[in-house]
Amino acid sequence: VRLVSEFPYIEAEVKYGIKEYACTAVDMISRRTRLAFLNVQAAEEALPRIVELMGRELNWNDSKKEEELETARKFLYYEMGYKSRSEQLTDRSEISLLPSDIDRYKKRFHKFDADQKGFITIVDVQRVLESINVQMDENTLHEILNEVDLNKNGQVELNEFLQLMSAIQKGRVSGSRLAILMKTAEENL
Repeated sequence: VRLVSEFPYIEAEVKYGIKEYACTAVDMISRRTRLAFLNVQAAEEALPRIVELMGRELNWNDSKKEEELETARKFLYYEMGYKSRSEQLTDRSEISLLPSDIDRYKKRFHKFDADQKGFITIVDVQRVLESINVQMDENTLHEILNEVDLNKNGQVELNEFLQLMSAIQKGRVSGSRLAILMKTAEENL
């Protein structure tokens, strides 16, 4: 049985890892399966099952299972950078852009929001990428949009995009994959 549908790691590998002296969930997601390095979201998704299997094999009580979950999540959030990207922006981030910058960024946003909905989704981004012959897998697109989707509703609204661009100009955010992707697409359109 797979731990996560997109990756080949199976439950038997957890049991085998324990026989090879793995005794923490962090060890399992980082050293034994390397899932934390391949996809942090997938590693977090697999954690409860990994902890359950390890708990059964190593006779952990409920508090030990909770401790392992918490430690592994902290590892993913802070050591592997999962939280650091999403915490660079908050829904209280101010937008302080010049009117000319706002106009420029609105135009960039509307190249993706062709239907003038006021937000963009993965479908919108995929449509633009296809028009410039760029392929990107859906999981990566989910991660990219999720970094900017402050209210976690599965879409990036115009104000969230403007907050991102303002944070980039202020130097609070660097290397936003969505900003880079949108700028590249705009240049190729």
